[in-house]
Amino acid sequence: MIREKQFIRLRDNVELHAQVKEKGSKIWLISTHGIGEHLERHDYLHDLFGSKFNICQYDLRGHGLSTGEVGYVEDFFDYMQDLQEVIFYLKERYKMDKFVLFAHSLGALITSGYLQRYADEETYPSLCYLNAPPVGFSGGLGKFIEYAPKGIFRSLAKISVSFRVGGLLDLNYLSHDPRVKENYITDNRNLLQLHTKLLLEVVKASSEVFNRPIRPRCPAYVSVGTNDRIVGYSQLKKYFTLVEKSFNYREFEEAYHEIHNEIEKYRLPYFEHLKNCINTVWS
Repeated sequence: MIREKQFIRLRDNVELHAQVKEKGSKIWLISTHGIGEHLERHDYLHDLFGSKFNICQYDLRGHGLSTGEVGYVEDFFDYMQDLQEVIFYLKERYKMDKFVLFAHSLGALITSGYLQRYADEETYPSLCYLNAPPVGFSGGLGKFIEYAPKGIFRSLAKISVSFRVGGLLDLNYLSHDPRVKENYITDNRNLLQLHTKLLLEVVKASSEVFNRPIRPRCPAYVSVGTNDRIVGYSQLKKYFTLVEKSFNYREFEEAYHEIHNEIEKYRLPYFEHLKNCINTVWS
């Protein structure tokens, strides 16, 4: 097995920090993480899939060890193009053919938009799995977004002034395990402050991507905890049960946002479901 940490240089000279584990498998698993975090928070993927898949994880631009302005993105669709370039890179360097896309939270928004706008016959996955995509947002922000005039966030995102803010994500609702919050705060690769420009771009992209069906051309799965208070559970459920019905939709009762970091009561059934879904690519 080859394990490599490397940097993938992109079209605008940003370098994405990537971790590649290549074991000679004919299928790859490519993972995209959530906002403010980094690839190593999803190490469980190696325990679940490392014996059967080659695995590539990468830090989003401005996150983890990747370059780019910290906690900032000029245009959200840069993330989608970055994913496309990661796929091209793996095809060129490792002769990757068949692959699965796994994504959590912000990564699930990126992957959804990628499938809509960028994936073609050459760069389309054999299967995709999304956990907790931000179709909507919880709390007062969610209500404001729901009733705000259409296009307002597109206009706000054009404002050049941006500053870093913190406290917008309630870390108490990552997991029922209090150690997850503690570890998140003490992990210096996590971002506790994000640029307002990034947040506006997320809201703008969410409204554009989830304004219409994704229409996946591969087996597609989505999951969410019913007590998720980071993304809008009710908006997510409405979208994937009434608008985009091609995804196999699964709820995990009472689980919070990071089901992979939950107490065993929620985490183990999620892992079992995740394995059952992604391993269907071998059938």
